This record gives sequence, structure tokens and C-alpha cells, in this order.
Amino acid sequence: MKLSNTFEIDRPAADVFDIFLDIERVATCMPGSRLTGQVDEDTYAGEVKIKVGPMTVAYAGQATFVDIDKDTRQLTLRARGRETRGAGGADAMIVAQLHEQGSGTRVVIDTDLSIRGKVAQFGRGAIGEVAGGLMQQFAHNVEALLSGQASTAPPAGEAASPQRTRAAAPAATVDSDDAALDVWGLVVLPLVRKALPSVANVLASGVAAYLGTRLALRHAPVRSRHRGFRND
Repeated sequence: MKLSNTFEIDRPAADVFDIFLDIERVATCMPGSRLTGQVDEDTYAGEVKIKVGPMTVAYAGQATFVDIDKDTRQLTLRARGRETRGAGGADAMIVAQLHEQGSGTRVVIDTDLSIRGKVAQFGRGAIGEVAGGLMQQFAHNVEALLSGQASTAPPAGEAASPQRTRAAAPAATVDSDDAALDVWGLVVLPLVRKALPSVANVLASGVAAYLGTRLALRHAPVRSRHRGFRND
């Protein structure tokens, strides 16, 4: 399935592109994900955990930079993963294109996704909604990370300590179910809240129609039940 998501980050495009290339830091911005190691110069290993109500699905896999175009600020990433407990898996080709937009950045993410297993049963529509919510949360985290970068940068001539660098990045681990990407809270509940007014209107119309029918029947003239009866 093909997915397309667009979001904005209130930071210069050059800064956003640089952080996108820093996998160790940008991975902390993706809800439910954790970087577990570096395989080679362009390939990283990681884990993603997704929670839908009582069901939790964890993936372990790798992400590889396929192409990086610094002039056009476009990068292509190939991600593959398998369920840690199950036969399902996911394979995605992701293209990120950054555009300058005033003092900020507009990011377009195009994903060609193939998915199997438990998550696939939710269908394209639900998966698309999850991806959209995930990207918006990711954008918020990247913006917070870059803002933290600016506010926690060391004075000129002073090297940044590892402790200071880590403090600037939002925490993101998947060691427990509590750290998993909560699809229910991120996508399902907002959709339910959004649909509630429409559902309420439909129910109100149905109740009004039912009561109207009942009142009309109650006041209608009653026909004689003995019509057509003959006394021989």
C-alpha cells in the first residue's frame, strides 16, 4: 500500500535535514521505537512496538539509507522488520522530501508499505490513520528536539558533554508495554471523538422519527374490527 503524509516543522530546512540524517537522535523522536545498534555506515538496527488496546505487536529489523541528496534535501530509506512473536513482518520504502516554507520546513513522506500479520488485519484505512497520527507526533518531537538543541547548546569554545546532549533529546524506549506506540490513544480515540457529533445527530433523528411514528399511530382513528361481519 502507498501512503503519503505531510507535516510542518517550525525550524529551518537545513536543520531539519541534518537531524534526519542523525539516526541515533532522530530515532528518539519516533513514538514506540528504539535504536539497538549500527550494522554498517548506512544501516541501523532497531525495534518498534505498537499497542492496540490489549494487543501489543513488536518488530525487530533494520533501516538502511538508500539515497541521500543534500542539494534537494531528499532522502530514501529502506526499512524491514519481523514480528518478534509471530510470523508477520513489514517492508517499507520511504522517501522524505523537505521544502523550505518561510522560516520553517514542510516535510512530505511517501511510503510504499508491505505489511503482514496482526497489524495487517486493520486494513489500509486504519493503517493510514495510524501513520498520519504517528507523523504528527514525530514532527512535534523533532521540533522539540531542535528547540532543545538551541537552548542547551554549550557556550562557544566549550564542548558538549554526553549528558547534555542526551538531555536535549526526548526519551523513547520500547522496553515495556507502557513505552509502546499506543494506537488506541493516538488515533482511535480522536477518531471516535470526532465522529461523536455525527453519531449523536443520527441517533437523535432516529429517536425523533420513532416517537413521531408512535404519536401518529396513537391519535389515528381506529377502524372497526367488526367491519364485514354478518349476522345470519
